Amino acid sequence: MGERTDTIAGLDDIAVPEYIDERLAAKALVNGLGLQSVRIVECKITRATANGDNYMSDVFRLAVRYVAEQSGDERTISLVVKSLPATGQRGPMIEEVQAYTKEATMFRDVVPALSELTGGTFFAARCFYASDLPERLLVFEDLKALGYVTVNRQAGLDFEHCALVMRKIGQFHAASMRFAEQRLELLQRQFHFNMFNPDHGEASGQLRTIFEKGLEALITVARERWDGFDQTIVQKLERLAPVYVDRLRACLEQNCEADGGYRVLNHGDLWSNNMLFRYDPTEPATVQDVAFVDLQISFYSSPGVDLNYALANCPNYETRARLDELIELYYVSFRDTLEQLQYTARPIPSLADVRREIRRMEFFALVSVVSVLPIVVMDHTDELVANFENLIDGKDAARARDIQYNGVNYQRIVRPMLIEFNQRKMLDI
Repeated sequence: MGERTDTIAGLDDIAVPEYIDERLAAKALVNGLGLQSVRIVECKITRATANGDNYMSDVFRLAVRYVAEQSGDERTISLVVKSLPATGQRGPMIEEVQAYTKEATMFRDVVPALSELTGGTFFAARCFYASDLPERLLVFEDLKALGYVTVNRQAGLDFEHCALVMRKIGQFHAASMRFAEQRLELLQRQFHFNMFNPDHGEASGQLRTIFEKGLEALITVARERWDGFDQTIVQKLERLAPVYVDRLRACLEQNCEADGGYRVLNHGDLWSNNMLFRYDPTEPATVQDVAFVDLQISFYSSPGVDLNYALANCPNYETRARLDELIELYYVSFRDTLEQLQYTARPIPSLADVRREIRRMEFFALVSVVSVLPIVVMDHTDELVANFENLIDGKDAARARDIQYNGVNYQRIVRPMLIEFNQRKMLDI
């Protein structure tokens, strides 16, 4: 299928694929709402995210007026379409990590079950429709129409927002352990890896580039521009560089059950871009709930995957002194949910067990700080768009890394964390 050449308001320079149209809206409504047939009166398409906010996908919003043929009533609804294109640098990466297959399975089979297990807990938007023909796409109810909004990722999340995330992911992890009693084969078949697909052998060039070039940029900045920084740490990072991606892969591929650990279904990409928050309408400063998006690299493994990644990438500078409190909040939610589910397949993990899983996966925290956090806190700039292509190739990629790793906010966070990682001997090889 091709792309439209007409200009659509609010879409800037991203063309709308031909398959995102009124017919798609009608299919989604019939499938998602259980209607026999609908007639689309109007379908307005706009961008759903800003430039640089999505890396693996293009996201559009459909404002739809329709008539349900059974009743004859005219109604309106807002839908979100997530397109996972096969083109550019993203195409092979999406295929390798099985992003579409994982996300479609999560929204069709897993998230509704986790919600039902926990008495209707709202983890994520309903998926109305998913198809990989003619291209990979998913259609969701619009979280913004339900009162959920994105936050300023560059500023980081304060303690209240982080606490909400920890409680919700604690419920999610606990429910997934109960779900595993019923559908273990599904989890083992579909969610047995995060980024490194064992069926693809060596990691893709795109993955290696993102991680290795990021570490190179950090080393350069720390060596040349950080006055007073311990250069022995820089030297350790230089020695780590040749084995950096292999160490990450070994970390993620650990068998956490071999020594008495346990598995949960991880979100897999739990950072602030993949969360929307709802606020009290009478007290706009009071955050009430969080919902997750982008369940495309979910992973059945140690809970240390989500916990290290989220606690490395999400908190603002002030909240980073309270990580132990956040882990305890996570644990209370996790334990209480397992108790409510009358989980007996194994002893309910203790807080010490959770901390052990975090330590098991701690190298993922290092990678998150070195390779993901710079993207998270990168300031918007008119010089370039921080999209997937610009993380990989050419002068725009080099310029993006220069902006990311020289950011004042990033350096304020990363310098003390590198000192801590060094003290914990995580930089040693």
